[in-house]
Amino acid sequence: MKTARITRNNHFEGQVKIPASKSYSQRALALALISKEKTTIKNLGNSDDEIAALTLIKSLGKTVTSHNDITEISDGIGSFGIPETSVFSCGESGLATRMFTPILANSNYPIEITGHGSILNRPMNFFHDVFEKLNVGFESQNGKLPFHISGPIVPKSTELDGSLSSQFITGMIYGFVASPLLRNEKLEIKNLKSRPYVELTLDVLREFGVEIELTNENQICFNGPYELKCTDISVEDDWSSASFLLVAAALYGEISIDNLNITSKQADKAILEALKLFGAEISIGSTIKVRKKENRSFEFDATDCPDLFPPLAVLAAKANGVSKIKGISRLKHKESDRANVLKNELGKLGVKIELNSTSDEMIINPTSKVISGKIDGNKDHRIVMAAAILGLNSENFVEITGAEAISKSFPEFFNILNLCLKNKIELK
Repeated sequence: MKTARITRNNHFEGQVKIPASKSYSQRALALALISKEKTTIKNLGNSDDEIAALTLIKSLGKTVTSHNDITEISDGIGSFGIPETSVFSCGESGLATRMFTPILANSNYPIEITGHGSILNRPMNFFHDVFEKLNVGFESQNGKLPFHISGPIVPKSTELDGSLSSQFITGMIYGFVASPLLRNEKLEIKNLKSRPYVELTLDVLREFGVEIELTNENQICFNGPYELKCTDISVEDDWSSASFLLVAAALYGEISIDNLNITSKQADKAILEALKLFGAEISIGSTIKVRKKENRSFEFDATDCPDLFPPLAVLAAKANGVSKIKGISRLKHKESDRANVLKNELGKLGVKIELNSTSDEMIINPTSKVISGKIDGNKDHRIVMAAAILGLNSENFVEITGAEAISKSFPEFFNILNLCLKNKIELK
């Protein structure tokens, strides 16, 4: 287990490039699996979640070659088909599990889907009800991995519950697209959360030549079966990763980040809205620039972008008054019980956080002094990164155990952060 030691820094400044969006990358890899044609992906990242998805499609018979930042994925097994292999692993990735499960449910053979780490504790009850409607046999461990599946899916017009995670919706869209039995079916989504992520799902699908729309009534109409085209796709850089560095700049100095897509469908692009509320100076062009200016308290609805809670909690910790962030119900089943972990771990540094389940809000009381302390990363990459950013303003130092958790989404985090710091972060 690695420990990060963060010493106080009086200034933060740099020009950096952020790694690829793992949300985008994993969607591209899923569609490369479905496609009968060659897929060329530029700027594929090296996070644990992306490696898990790439390993999975290799186990499904795809041929993968990589050179520099170009990854080519070709058929290897003829047409898209799921080989008669019994067990497939999704690593520790929630998106991979929820996205590849419906795709793999098109198999004509009984299969098992498993994973490791925190994903084994994350609820997947969604599949029980849905697969029963689609003639798929499904068994799990009380709604959790491993899954035993007997397909294939027989697509039918179906109502889906989108309240737990939009990742399930992404999975069902791609599962339907993968089915040779798909005709004129419709998915009707109730209680949709994180609509931007579903729009991202459809955006990546368009790169493969399939035009499907999400209506204002949250319906998706299909006209299958579909054939995905040969595709060259460039993965966008990651707004989720960038959010931590942008917050650091708003608190302590300034930063320039190249190649972030300002028109992206990534939900965490909303960090710019929060920074405006906070009073940061923002310049938007081919380079996104953020500079410390004011530190106003703010209210922000993160229901559709729950991964922003950790950096937003850090931002609010240094505001000039009480801030409120809405959407804590979205945090229960992340890599950790993230709302409570933020409350407990940032509390060790002097930040008082209240959780109001009635209003679905996190209430952050700022602190004028970040005390030194030892933080448990709780095997959660975003907790580690949040604690590191807040620790830059500590009295003396902050130690974070389990710092290796950043490899799940942003392996380069400490290296990039150190480019902007005078007092470097030590890893041991």
